[in-house]
Amino acid sequence: MESEVNGAFLPDLKSRGILPHIEMKKILFLTTGGTISCVATEDGLEPTLSGNDILTSVPELRTLGEITVKDLTKIDSSNVVPQDWSSWATLIGDNYTEYDGFVLTHGTDTMAYTASALSYMLVNLGKPVVLTGSQVPLSLSNSDARSNLELAFTIASSGLPGVFVAFGNKVIKGDCCKKIFTRNFNAFESVNEAPVLFFDKNGIKKNLPDRRNVGGFRVESKMEEKVMALTVTPGLKPDIIDYAVQRGYKGIVLECYGAGGVNTGRDNLLPAIRRAIKAGVRMVCVSQCLFDGVDLSLYPMGILAAQAGVESGGPMTLEAAVTKLMWSLANPALEKN
Repeated sequence: MESEVNGAFLPDLKSRGILPHIEMKKILFLTTGGTISCVATEDGLEPTLSGNDILTSVPELRTLGEITVKDLTKIDSSNVVPQDWSSWATLIGDNYTEYDGFVLTHGTDTMAYTASALSYMLVNLGKPVVLTGSQVPLSLSNSDARSNLELAFTIASSGLPGVFVAFGNKVIKGDCCKKIFTRNFNAFESVNEAPVLFFDKNGIKKNLPDRRNVGGFRVESKMEEKVMALTVTPGLKPDIIDYAVQRGYKGIVLECYGAGGVNTGRDNLLPAIRRAIKAGVRMVCVSQCLFDGVDLSLYPMGILAAQAGVESGGPMTLEAAVTKLMWSLANPALEKN
């Protein structure tokens, strides 16, 4: 299984020179709940394990760093909200100088959203912040949690700068991550950029980030919550956009066809799009396709959308586009290019 491949290659990270010699780094271990912390109850699986419970179950993690535990929440990740991202980013910022790396356990369903959000909030990040979890609870014998945790703590001790998701046989940049399987242990894919590390039977492939310390780390944790994603479908009526404007939404991510197509025929969305943009709503276009992204210069529908004021999300995932729009609307002077 992927987790076995992952575990088999972990010891080679140092010997192959892919990661630096791993000393006993100080790691802050943050837990939020999710499948990895679930145990069986009369009401089904519930996220009840603490960080110390996890370390007791996987004692070898303590060989990868000097670990301090802080339990943040014990929730299903479906209940994560932007205020959580802001709180967690602020906590990382408050402890930034005291630790060499951070590991955050999280449910898989919204992990890509959290990873993307933290990527924008943690500006000029010079240390590793690594999210991980599991498809099967740690408390069960067939869990993938152990290998995911080992990989996450290894990366957290590596000094690689950035927000990452360590899961299955990959380490993925936070704003390129997307969940593609509901059950497979290789749950996440790196979209439109090669994974930072990828393990398979042929060895290890790498796409490591620049190690140079960019300096000036800071946390910009404000988020505009009145952002929605709208999937363009055949027959979608334009009044849904008008309704969103009436309800006070400040941003809309349009998940469009292919390279960026929207309905321009019988259910023409363009007039409603123009009204929304005139009312001050920012609209960003991403593709419903997993790979290659959008190019609003290719087809008339995309060109017309761009002329109406729709911004291209380029190769961004839906998760990255939503969280970046939330962040940039709340921090208009700080928006990254």
